[in-house]
Amino acid sequence: MIITDAQADLRRAYVGGGPGAIVSGLVWLVAGVATARYGTAAGFVHLFIGGMLIFPLSKLVCRFGFGRANEMSGNPGGTLVLESTAALIGGLCVAWLLLPLRPGMVLPVAALAVGTRYVLFQSAYGDRVYWLLGALISVVAVTGVLVPASQPWTVWAVAVIELAAGSLISLADLRRTGPSRSTLH
Repeated sequence: MIITDAQADLRRAYVGGGPGAIVSGLVWLVAGVATARYGTAAGFVHLFIGGMLIFPLSKLVCRFGFGRANEMSGNPGGTLVLESTAALIGGLCVAWLLLPLRPGMVLPVAALAVGTRYVLFQSAYGDRVYWLLGALISVVAVTGVLVPASQPWTVWAVAVIELAAGSLISLADLRRTGPSRSTLH
């Protein structure tokens, strides 16, 4: 399988990756509410647990909401995205370690882990919009690290960016493939 075929297959199976970004944005919203009501530790727990649900929930949305079949067996792009999860988990561990020391840094560091991971999705999906998405989230994250007054807004900014990007990616995919080209078998 050549890379462009693998990328096209992932775009087909995952609606360009849009539903994953939307589900992730919703997780960040829940984490924002938990942070506002119960504090940073609760927000981080919601973010971490919700983060574990992003892939299975977005896969269900793709399958049942958009009628998309799974990616082809052996698609190396799926492996690439899975392997990048190790770096994401590493970043989240760093964020967790900051909880007792610098609680205001926890969500910006978590956002940096997410933003830098999105950059890799350009290789998986073959869509440069992921460079922009990763850059925007990373800028928000670094701002949260460098400007303490902005830290409470990090969680909300990431949520809005992901929800907007996920919606635009999904709409672009539907325009490209059309609603009649669902591939659920």
